[in-house]
Amino acid sequence: MTPIPTIAQSNAILGFEGPEKKLEIRFTPVKGDSVGLRSYSQCEWQEVLNSVNCTIISATVNDHFSSYVLSESSLFVYPYQILLKTCGTTTLLLAIPGIEKLAKAIGATIELITFARKSLNFPERQLYPHNSFDDEVAYLNKYFNENGHKHGNGHTLGNPTEKDQWFLYVADFRQPERVSSASQQVFEVMMHDLDPVVMQHFYHKEGVTAKQTTINSGISTLLKDSVIDDFQFEPCGYSMNGLRDEHYWTIHITPEPHCSYVSFETNKPFASYSYLLHKVLNVFNPGRATITVVADAGAPCGNPADTFNPHSMGKYTVRSHTLQEISSHAYVAACNIVRNPTPPA
Repeated sequence: MTPIPTIAQSNAILGFEGPEKKLEIRFTPVKGDSVGLRSYSQCEWQEVLNSVNCTIISATVNDHFSSYVLSESSLFVYPYQILLKTCGTTTLLLAIPGIEKLAKAIGATIELITFARKSLNFPERQLYPHNSFDDEVAYLNKYFNENGHKHGNGHTLGNPTEKDQWFLYVADFRQPERVSSASQQVFEVMMHDLDPVVMQHFYHKEGVTAKQTTINSGISTLLKDSVIDDFQFEPCGYSMNGLRDEHYWTIHITPEPHCSYVSFETNKPFASYSYLLHKVLNVFNPGRATITVVADAGAPCGNPADTFNPHSMGKYTVRSHTLQEISSHAYVAACNIVRNPTPPA
């Protein structure tokens, strides 16, 4: 009888699903409680993550938020905001009931929920409710209906004839004054077909620490003056969370050539991301990438489509560039690029 391969063995043969699913929930602050969700312990957050099928590897905190590196990506907890990002075959959306239970216990209510992911490499291997974007939207809408909320809206950005699309669901219950007082923006670069030479940094090597990998690869130069919590997986893979005052940045890497993937994300509010984007592309040298900026009305970047110039990236060609209103309070810009062929010698 042929033995059934383990999940790790299957990933090695078929490839690991690097592209993450991402859930962000913002809550209405409770008057007089400045700690909010940060009052919960690591063990209590792990209970929530058990429904997602991932575990906390390490934790770092500062005066503004708590950061957790996970076995599959990252969790960031602010007093009244949470960002959970998981890769592989994790069941991200199943965390919502647990998160809302913790929020209700401190008297906080949801004012904004966003769910996002790009097109997956191996969608047929996903578990419910992540079998398709239609299923994800149906699950989210069903959940909010059952809890007395309005429906949100699903959006698909990118050319449907291309392999790289970006899916976004938004349910926005904020009042205008809350948007103007707490405007945010998020910049993300999702990269495929990575340079094999660069990816060699992210295979486990005896005697090479995660900190050395962070420095040797150039990651440490991307946003300086940060506290970095990094982790090198065996036999390969890498994750890091960066804390820079009240802002996070995070990178996750799957280096195997048949499924290579790197994600970079930050909520640091630059007026322009062009310089940071060039730095990210230079460090990782992807064959193709999806770039997104999600911004509230009144965010420092203004129109998210103006935060970077996709036509000034030298060795890359723009395949699609979209700006879309995703609620009455927020917009998203998304762009797909591909590296130009190397001219013959």
